[in-house]
Amino acid sequence: MKKIFAILTALALAASVAACGNAGSSNTASDTNTKENAQKLTKVRVAIMTGGASHWYAVIGKEAGIFEKHGLDVEITEFAAGINTVDAIVTGQADFGNLADYACVNRLGSTQENTNLRIVDRLSTSKGANNGGLYVSDDIKSLNDLAGKGFATQPGTVWDYWVAKTYEKAGIKEEAQNILNVDSAASAVALMISGEASAFWASGTNAAKLEDAGFHSLLKLDDLGLYTDAYYISTSDFLKQNKEVSEEFIKAQKETADWIYANEDKAAEIFEKASGTSQEQFHSDLAATLLVTDFSQDTLDHLSDVKTWAVENGRFSDYDILKFSDFTALKAVYPDSITIK
Repeated sequence: MKKIFAILTALALAASVAACGNAGSSNTASDTNTKENAQKLTKVRVAIMTGGASHWYAVIGKEAGIFEKHGLDVEITEFAAGINTVDAIVTGQADFGNLADYACVNRLGSTQENTNLRIVDRLSTSKGANNGGLYVSDDIKSLNDLAGKGFATQPGTVWDYWVAKTYEKAGIKEEAQNILNVDSAASAVALMISGEASAFWASGTNAAKLEDAGFHSLLKLDDLGLYTDAYYISTSDFLKQNKEVSEEFIKAQKETADWIYANEDKAAEIFEKASGTSQEQFHSDLAATLLVTDFSQDTLDHLSDVKTWAVENGRFSDYDILKFSDFTALKAVYPDSITIK
């Protein structure tokens, strides 16, 4: 009887060990599959401007699985302004960044002799949308009142262009201009609230903060005949060495925009969770932005107009914008989106 019991115990023990072994093998296989799937994805480092359209593309596209669908593992790094995202590209920390129109022509113009930066496509525009506003303190009732008052801007960005065009519109000469340079929109808002600055061009979350603090909008970009385009930027080396990756990135860009428009509430929920931006604010910002994936003749004409203004005002010498553009990937996947004459 003891012998039979010993045999049964041994068999039970063996079965238990086998079961544990099978369970371990199953987990290992699952882990291996996960690793294999991850290994199939190509890492793409995307530098984005916090709160901007590039931020939406990256966060929402990643969460919705669109980048993964296109074989991309997107690594997102946030920066305060578009020019900082391009700094990341130049220093080898990112593969794609983004710039608004003036910042784009200014960066290319000031580094034209030794840059390999290239415009990849257009990602958004405010044309035809509800543009940003010039927020001012209560003592400013007209543009003429801006003379001598602190006007916040971030050097090298589109704000520089807007501020200059505002002074032109007001007829305020350089000696009466009081420009306050800041390192981010957050710093500009802080200067406004502290009373050190009396004017700042703002939109989205920053505009909401200024309105909450009691500032009012004196005019819109539309009143100056202005609007803003934004573009993805990369380098000639990256685009040449990663043609397929660049094409898949652009496909994911367009599909993400389409997904956002088809699922606005879900997109707002995703972005709120990732960034802290309220869903209400996201919907407001989206209404003021048109998401696109293209580069048209109108786009080129707009960039050229901004560049011409900068050249005439001594910011840099003239150059050919198309020399610093590479639409190879865009043309390969969406040929109809390029309408340059």
